[in-house]
Amino acid sequence: MFRPARMKKVKLLLPAEQEDRFLREVGKLAILQVKTVEKNLSGFNKDVNISVEKNGLLNLVRRCDTILNKLPKEGIIAQLVGRGVSIGFSDEEEDEIYADAQSILNNAEDKLNKLEKLRMMKLSTKKQLSLRISSLLKNNIIVLRRTRRTDYLIIWEGWINRSSIDRFIEIIPESVRKECLVSLNESGVLKGVFKVKIVTLVQNLSILEGALSSYGVASLSEEKEGIETEEVEDIEEIVDVNSLKQQIFLLRKVLLKRIEILEAKEKIVRKGSSTYLEGWVKEKDLEKLISTLKKGYNYELSVEDPEKWDDPPVAFENPPIIRSFETIMLMFGAPGYRQIDPTPFLSLTYAIFFGLMFADVFDGILLLTFSLLLYRGLGSRSHNGKMLSEILVTISISSIVFGFLTGEFMGDAIKIPVIWFNGFEDPMYFLQIAILLGVIQLTLGLAIGFVNELIMKRLKNAFGEKLAWLMILHGSIIILLYYLQYLNGDFYLYSGSIFAASGLILLTIVNPRNLMEVTRLVSNVVSYARIVAINISHAGISRAFTLLASPLLFSGGVFGLLAGGIILLITHFFIVFIESFIAFAHSLRLHFVEFFSKFFEPTGNVFKPLSFP
Repeated sequence: MFRPARMKKVKLLLPAEQEDRFLREVGKLAILQVKTVEKNLSGFNKDVNISVEKNGLLNLVRRCDTILNKLPKEGIIAQLVGRGVSIGFSDEEEDEIYADAQSILNNAEDKLNKLEKLRMMKLSTKKQLSLRISSLLKNNIIVLRRTRRTDYLIIWEGWINRSSIDRFIEIIPESVRKECLVSLNESGVLKGVFKVKIVTLVQNLSILEGALSSYGVASLSEEKEGIETEEVEDIEEIVDVNSLKQQIFLLRKVLLKRIEILEAKEKIVRKGSSTYLEGWVKEKDLEKLISTLKKGYNYELSVEDPEKWDDPPVAFENPPIIRSFETIMLMFGAPGYRQIDPTPFLSLTYAIFFGLMFADVFDGILLLTFSLLLYRGLGSRSHNGKMLSEILVTISISSIVFGFLTGEFMGDAIKIPVIWFNGFEDPMYFLQIAILLGVIQLTLGLAIGFVNELIMKRLKNAFGEKLAWLMILHGSIIILLYYLQYLNGDFYLYSGSIFAASGLILLTIVNPRNLMEVTRLVSNVVSYARIVAINISHAGISRAFTLLASPLLFSGGVFGLLAGGIILLITHFFIVFIESFIAFAHSLRLHFVEFFSKFFEPTGNVFKPLSFP
């Protein structure tokens, strides 16, 4: 867990006709990363036609992207929390889709053109209709589109200006008004114009017409005007957009799979009817590779350990609860193959720092609810979405836990007991906790750096830098605690001074310019005070909103309780959106600037096996 997976270099000779089948099978297992054959082998060469084929497929993918960009998109909420559809297909179905790629794209582009024409026709007709209605409403109070009659009722449908609505109601005689239903809805045809529907008894028609005649009642005849108003306001799309989108998504997935295979084939060399490839496989997956080859392949396989000059890819082996935090670590870079994987330490300290900054039971529950919805939605659509939602679930649980420990619930709107301490009421104790956490993390970072240097056999850096900084850090802390009277006895003063002085001497011997970094170490420690500042800011904002809602909550009866609750809920949605982002960003900063700078050398390349999900 604390070291990347051990890798093996494999060299494989296959008959050329078995190459595609082999790449497909290992792609399904996701165990082999094909590497470029760097050594010139007599008679073996790369196939230059593969690049041409790959470029052709990339053009098809670009056509897919163009089509998808022109199709209606889901709303942002639907994209975040709406569940994605997983589409699977057999090898036979994939081959069929691939063979029909051109016809599928041509058909989709034809449908897209038809959709664009429909939209343009709708816009053109809508503009024509808008101009006509606007012209008629200048001289008339109402424009009628349709009149329908039954044995007992008369129904008028049309348009009216927003400014004329009150006057229109007043014009209707009181005797008719009691037997008249009027409905108004915003119209998509013209801004400031409402669709109006009037339903009254047939015997009231003459009275209503007489009352309105002097104010103007215009009729928009569809036959005369040549405008299909019903279709303009609610046009029926004859193109099945969802089916088209799913078809193009599926084709794009097939094309990307083929491109990945071609990228692997670009690294392979061939001679006559033989194929030679090199790659990396995890030591634990070597048996899977051999078992696959035994299923009807004629092969020669060589397995080697990485040489000193080799740069094997880095494959992480963390349990699921930790694995999602690899996303954060990889934002900084990947550790070298022979270095320690910091993800387990990162997952623990990141959750603790975020939980302390964002400590509130209610806000943590809101964030957890959003995180679970995100996991269900975006997490089902992409790997990165799944990783992000898992991180959010972890840190929101941490917020809830620290909310209980510090007695924070909705900005103290609901009183809960303080189990540990309350940072808003006891900031100095909280500051001590934050500094202590900072010292622990810096110590951990320097210790990991010391071990990394020993692994890389760079003893000068291990003892002259990492160990020296550890001695300076802890020697200085012992001296400080002595003068603050937390430690009694000259032994602590002398031992702390010896530690710090020895560290300074080691730094000077290795590189005197390192002494300039002493002030940076102090700033690293002080930087952890931001945990306290952000926690107090979060608690203070929550308490301010609670104070504003308190008069309604405690003296407004049922209505006040309801109104105050709604205010608190809305404000805490705002707090969660803003403050969680701030806490997330500052947790990121503490790890990237303070922690990783003590040991992390992002020199690794992430293991990317041929993979077909």
